[in-house]
Amino acid sequence: MKFTQLPVGQRFTYQGETLVKVGPLTACNERGGNTRLMSRSAVVVPATGPAVPAAPPSVLDGTQVQAALEVFAGRWRAALADPATGLDGPSRERLEQALADGLAELGKALGLPG
Repeated sequence: MKFTQLPVGQRFTYQGETLVKVGPLTACNERGGNTRLMSRSAVVVPATGPAVPAAPPSVLDGTQVQAALEVFAGRWRAALADPATGLDGPSRERLEQALADGLAELGKALGLPG
C-alpha cells in the first residue's frame, strides 16, 4: 500500500519502524515522536491495532474569527489602495469586489453572521 492511501492517524510499518500518519506527507515515530517527511509513493504496511483517534475539531470563537477576518481584509484593502501597486481604478475595484466576495463566502462557510 502507498503512504497516500493511509488515513491520517493510521499506524503503519516502514523500513522496520512503526510510525503514525499525522499529515498528508508526514509521519511520526511512535517511540520518539520525531516527525518525518514521507514520499507519496513510499510502500508501507498498515500495522494491526487501532488507529490513533483523530483530535476533536477545535471550537472557533465567532467573534475572534470575525475580528481576524476584518484585520486581514483591512490589510488587503490598504495594500490595494496604495498607489505603489500600480493598479488602475477598474482593476482595484475588481480586486476589492473579489476580496469582499471571498470574505462573504468564508464567513458563510464558517457560520459567521452576515
